[in-house]
Amino acid sequence: MALGLVAYAVAWVWGGRPERFAAGVLIVVCMVSMIVFRWQIGGFHLPALLLDMSRLLVFGWFCLRSDRWWPFVVTASIGLMVFVQSARLVDPSISQYAAASANVGLGYLVDLALLLGVWERRLAGELATGPAAWAAADREPATARGRGDKARMSETCLT
Repeated sequence: MALGLVAYAVAWVWGGRPERFAAGVLIVVCMVSMIVFRWQIGGFHLPALLLDMSRLLVFGWFCLRSDRWWPFVVTASIGLMVFVQSARLVDPSISQYAAASANVGLGYLVDLALLLGVWERRLAGELATGPAAWAAADREPATARGRGDKARMSETCLT
């Protein structure tokens, strides 16, 4: 969990929009999973399975719309987590410890892929979203600027 929190903080501070989106989703899932961690139905963690399935859908959508490599790794890891939990539902001989170990190891892979995505972004010389987003917020919106330019252009054409 400590690696995850460090990865999410690094992604939020030094990452771009894709990294920030992923960090936000993973933080929300982390908080919700702390609530549903103890909920068991028939000895199985069904709420955790539903949470992982929703995370799989979000990251599946995200990796198909992204041009980065790490969302594919994250989606594949989450898919394997869902597979392990589903396999435990089908075959009760799979111990809870084996499923938990698989989830922990694949969770580390998710966090590591996010960290490596931020590191690759830094190596490529891409700026973090933070300063650029704050600087853009200080300026007037592009739509107002665009309408003003068109209005000025039409005034000069008319005169």
